[in-house]
Amino acid sequence: MGQHADEMLLDMVESRTAAGTDLPLLDSPSNRLLALIVEGSARVYTTSAQGRQATVRYVEAGDVIGLATLLAPTSIEDGDAIGVQAMNACHVLRLSTQRFRQIVARDPDIMWGLCTELAYTLMSSHHMLADNVFQPVRSRVARHLLDMAKRLDGKLVVHASPQDIADAIGSVREVVSRATVRLRSEGVIQREGTAHVIADPRMLHRIAEEA
Repeated sequence: MGQHADEMLLDMVESRTAAGTDLPLLDSPSNRLLALIVEGSARVYTTSAQGRQATVRYVEAGDVIGLATLLAPTSIEDGDAIGVQAMNACHVLRLSTQRFRQIVARDPDIMWGLCTELAYTLMSSHHMLADNVFQPVRSRVARHLLDMAKRLDGKLVVHASPQDIADAIGSVREVVSRATVRLRSEGVIQREGTAHVIADPRMLHRIAEEA
């Protein structure tokens, strides 16, 4: 595996993406992106015809993005409905899709590893979809705040607007705003400038698990 890793890194391109920015899944209409998250975290989301968004997966350092779109038949026309948005500053290694295909074609162990990774991704997306469909908005907001929180100066801080959270959980800004106001009134989160600070992580976890 180490030899393959060295080979993959021959054609890598480093890039850094600011928080809130989308990572392109296509370099061109015929060249799909394959990338390794080195630092940071992002959300994979789908967009409806009406422009509504829903998160289907979270990725962080060590995760690979683009496998599904790379391996999917080019006849699938709704690939543009899938996007990847950096939740905070991301350091990404863009890998050569051509070299990747060559390695996979000659090593069945790599192919089996890909099957395992794609199965895990599929199950994670199923769980995320179930949460977005069956959980109340309050629980989905709590879960997203926990997923996005970063420790800064000893505090769990989330930099996200109500619209950002609404896009992530498949809701609307007004509903999310009411949920965050209620969480603040209960002392679960606090507002510091434009950021949310998680004041009671244990309670927020409990709310996130409510059905």
